[in-house]
Amino acid sequence: MKLVSNQPVARKRSPSKGINTDRLDSMLGQLEDEHSSLLDLAIAHKDALSHASLEELNTITMKTSDVLLRIAQIEDGRREMITRDTGKLSSLDQLMEQFNPKDRERIGQRQARLRDLIMRVKDEQDAVRVASENLANHMRGLIKQVGESLSHTGTYSRVGSVSPSHTQVVSTLDMVQ
Repeated sequence: MKLVSNQPVARKRSPSKGINTDRLDSMLGQLEDEHSSLLDLAIAHKDALSHASLEELNTITMKTSDVLLRIAQIEDGRREMITRDTGKLSSLDQLMEQFNPKDRERIGQRQARLRDLIMRVKDEQDAVRVASENLANHMRGLIKQVGESLSHTGTYSRVGSVSPSHTQVVSTLDMVQ
């Protein structure tokens, strides 16, 4: 169904064609599907971090990249459609003011579900970030402990790197037989 323009018919300057609300609803549905996939991947990412599975993390990262690429393509198409059909880039809230009541309700429900899903994805991705930071801190601690235990002479600094300016190592070799 096309959005009916509020401009007078007598006006001859390129009036707005109007938004195809069915196509817009379809695009929002695709975005909803992709964000659902992103949510599932964020949950899997957090799980893979909890058991430090490098192979799973690699796979999830590649899949996440693919989903983000598809989301960007859908968003580009949506922006292009809105700009082409209205002559300017308007927010969905602004566009919905011009829709008939049936389309406004349908698109509004889709918009609400998508916003909720985006917030859930954001929350999961924040949890993934925290879990990643915790894992990185844990690994830094392990590296520090290994470095300290291998450095009986104090050659290595606290962060595990060689620090010759702090300690002079003197070694001897017994040559008597």
